[in-house]
Amino acid sequence: MFKIIDTFQIGDNLSVTFEGKCEQIKNGTKLADNHGNLYMVVSVGTTRHNNPSDITKSTTVLISPSNLKKGDLLYIQ
Repeated sequence: MFKIIDTFQIGDNLSVTFEGKCEQIKNGTKLADNHGNLYMVVSVGTTRHNNPSDITKSTTVLISPSNLKKGDLLYIQ
């Protein structure tokens, strides 16, 4: 389970920040919500952290389509 803690619209896609490291998410991963809607991870992002240990606190990905919001939960399909 991956909890969305932030979102940002980028064109037709959505930048989504998940809580935690989320090591199992890679480019092309298919995610689903509780309603069975599917989402494709277009790209896993790299964000800058002043403290290297902060990298384990969140993971940012680009998702298509883009109708998600903060607080939604996604699962690997």
